[in-house]
Amino acid sequence: MTRLTLAASAAALLAACLPLAAAAQEGPRPTVLVHAGDLFDSEAGRMVGPRDILIRGERVAEVASSIAAPEGATVLDLRGCSVLPGLIDAHTHLLLEQRNGEGLSEVAARDQSVQGDVYRALSGAQRGRQYLEAGFTAVRDLGNSGQFLDLMLERGVNDGRVAGPRVYGSGPGLAPDGGQLEPQPSDPHDLVAGEYRIVNGADDARAAVRAAIARGADVIKMYPEATPQRTRLSVEEMAAIVSEARRHDIPVAAHATGDAAIREAVEAGVASIEHAYEVSDDTLRLMASKGVWLVPTDPSLEMAMTFVASWPQQPPREEVDRHLQGGRERLMRAHRLGVRIAMGSDLYFPYAPGRGAGSRATMDGYVEAGLTPAEALQTATWEAGRLLGDDGLGVLKARSWGDLVAVRGDPTTTLEPLRAPQLVLKGGRIEAGAASGCAG
Repeated sequence: MTRLTLAASAAALLAACLPLAAAAQEGPRPTVLVHAGDLFDSEAGRMVGPRDILIRGERVAEVASSIAAPEGATVLDLRGCSVLPGLIDAHTHLLLEQRNGEGLSEVAARDQSVQGDVYRALSGAQRGRQYLEAGFTAVRDLGNSGQFLDLMLERGVNDGRVAGPRVYGSGPGLAPDGGQLEPQPSDPHDLVAGEYRIVNGADDARAAVRAAIARGADVIKMYPEATPQRTRLSVEEMAAIVSEARRHDIPVAAHATGDAAIREAVEAGVASIEHAYEVSDDTLRLMASKGVWLVPTDPSLEMAMTFVASWPQQPPREEVDRHLQGGRERLMRAHRLGVRIAMGSDLYFPYAPGRGAGSRATMDGYVEAGLTPAEALQTATWEAGRLLGDDGLGVLKARSWGDLVAVRGDPTTTLEPLRAPQLVLKGGRIEAGAASGCAG
């Protein structure tokens, strides 16, 4: 059976095995009036006091100090809570989980040959649910998702077959020879081709972009460099990827960790740089001048300590804290130089609290670096929404998506309230929690 046939089977199985999610989406969406005790204005980055939010169908119709309930509307009394737009993780991998001690080639072998596309798709759906329950109503999935399994999961969510966040997928990342897998003298099972679209020349790069868009990609992921491989995309290949994507009004995200590759990608015209572990101030200034987002994928100290807890020899907390300092310093240099920052967890290791909790912990890491809680919230709402290119994301105003999270307390003074969302709405429907959690 071919990979494409297996992927099609995965989509069919998702539809058959999750009838509750499908049933929940049946019928017309009601009109909903939300009474918010306090509202986070994501564009301004501040709480603006009590507001009423009227949602008709999937979209917000009006936000005002007081709105009379239309006849037949469902009224949600959240006056005991703060309300903010649905959160966004701008860099995740729903179809990938790398266990401690595994190389990516071992993960690819397990995913492609041992478990297969159907099991992998079901696992991705489960992780999507974890995001939703944590208040993340949209994610950008950037590769390592097999052959377009992320786009099949996206379709399942959009069609109401699977309960999950809005998925903005890329399909296989466009990469130099070897992808991100460890150098292998032989690849008899085509593991590299199962996870990446290897690019050879500018014309092939353009063809790869068109193929991804034809399959439904919302963003193009490219690898200017692909550590642990030493191979790199050429400047001409990167320029061809970006120009072809622009012709189709599709943004490009660049996985780049070193300064030289970052600068080449920025000069090519990408929308975002993912990771940027080693980046100069000159390159950050160039990013700021061109409006290129930085997506820092650094964990909080608490999250890092959870990861090292499974190591045979656990490093002391002080050592882990020192290791994280470089990423914190880089984030704040970018912030001071005016680089736009969008939140991305890049979480693909097992994390007991769940994927959504990992995204929240990434925001904690941003605060540890020096952002205020309100600024960290903006990276996962306003900024991430603008990066994804959907005006309805990351904001609550007329014509935005009816996606919101209700929490007890003020999340602009501390992110602690995000640990226990009381209610999550996506497209005007309750996806997690209950309004009773926000009783005054």
